[in-house]
Amino acid sequence: MPKFKVKTVTGAAFSLARYKVEISFFQDLNSILVDFHQRHYVKRWKGFQLIAGDGSTVSLPASPAIKKYFGVYSENENGAKSCLAQLFMLFDINTKTVLASRISEMKNSERTLFKDCLNNLAVDKAIFVLDRGFGYFNIFKRLIIQKRDFCIRVSSSNSTFAKQVMSNPCEDFITEWQPSEREKRTCAEHGQDCEPIKVRVSKIKLKTGEIELLISSLKPKDISLADIDKLYALRWGIEEGFKPQMELEQFGSRKPEGINQEFKAHIFMMNLVALLGITVQDTIEKNMNKRRYNYIFNWQNAFRFVRNSLIELLMGLKIKTITKGLVKQISETVVAVKPRRSFPRIKVRQNKSRLQQTYK
Repeated sequence: MPKFKVKTVTGAAFSLARYKVEISFFQDLNSILVDFHQRHYVKRWKGFQLIAGDGSTVSLPASPAIKKYFGVYSENENGAKSCLAQLFMLFDINTKTVLASRISEMKNSERTLFKDCLNNLAVDKAIFVLDRGFGYFNIFKRLIIQKRDFCIRVSSSNSTFAKQVMSNPCEDFITEWQPSEREKRTCAEHGQDCEPIKVRVSKIKLKTGEIELLISSLKPKDISLADIDKLYALRWGIEEGFKPQMELEQFGSRKPEGINQEFKAHIFMMNLVALLGITVQDTIEKNMNKRRYNYIFNWQNAFRFVRNSLIELLMGLKIKTITKGLVKQISETVVAVKPRRSFPRIKVRQNKSRLQQTYK
C-alpha cells in the first residue's frame, strides 16, 4: 500500500472496513461494464445476440449468520451442517460476459432466478439458449409473452407434449403445444393464461445415437435445422462460465452481506476480464490464423493478470500503461478451441467439503 501513498492498515481493520462498502458499489461498477459491452462489443449470430442461462450451487461457511440467512442444506451423521447457495447467470455466449446474475438461498430454483433476471434485462434481438432444466411450458409461455426468442432443450420424457412430438416422424416442424392439466396449474400459479402456444420442434441426432429435442421460436426460413444444431452446440460456452466458480467457493466472509459482496465483486472481475479479452481476440486470431484450430485467450491466466493489477486500475494510476500491459499479457496466453470435444462424465464422491475458507 505505501506505493499508492495510502496508510497501511491491519487485517482486522480491513475486515471491519469492508462492510462499509455497499453491495450497490459493485453492482454499479458491473452495470457500467455491461452497458459498455451492450453498446460496443455484442457479437451477433445471424443478427441475434446469443444468451445462455444456467444455474449452479456453491458451498458457504456454516456460520450462525449464514445458516440463518441461507438456511441449512444438509446435516451428516456427526451433526455437521453444510450450507449452499443457488447461483444463476445469464451469459453472452460469444463474449463470455455476464449480463445478469443472482445468488440466493436454495429454496429459490434456477428457474425462479431466471425469471427475476429476465424481468430486468433489456436486450435487443436475442436468442435465449437454455438446457433441459428450463424445458417447462410456463417458461416457454413467459418468453413468448415477453416476445423473447428462444432455443431450449427438452427432455424427451419430461412431458406429454415431449412424448407426442417424439412420436412424430418429422425432424423439424411447427406445432401447437396444448398444456396438460398439471401445466395449466403451474401457469395459474405464475399468473399466466393457459392458452396453447405455437413452437418449432427440431430433432438433432447426436453421435451417441440419442435424439436431442429442441423447442424454439425460430422461423425455418431464417434459421435452418443445421443452424439450430450449431446454435445449441454454442450453449456449452456457459459451462465455461461456471468453471471460475471455484474462486467463488473461497469465500472470505462468514456474514451474508459479505457473501453477497464477494459474489458481486467476482462477477465484476469476470466481466472486466471478458472485456479485456474481447479487445485482444482480433490480435490472437491474426497471430494464429495458420493454425489448425481457432484460439482464444486463456481465461484463468487473464483473471490472474487482472487481479494483480486491479488496485492500480481502480485507483486510476497509469491506466493506459497498465491496460496496455494487460492486453499484451492476455494476448500471449492462448488456448485452442476444439469443436464438439467431449469426455465421459465421471462422478467422483467428494468426501471433503468444496469450501475452502479464505480470510479477507
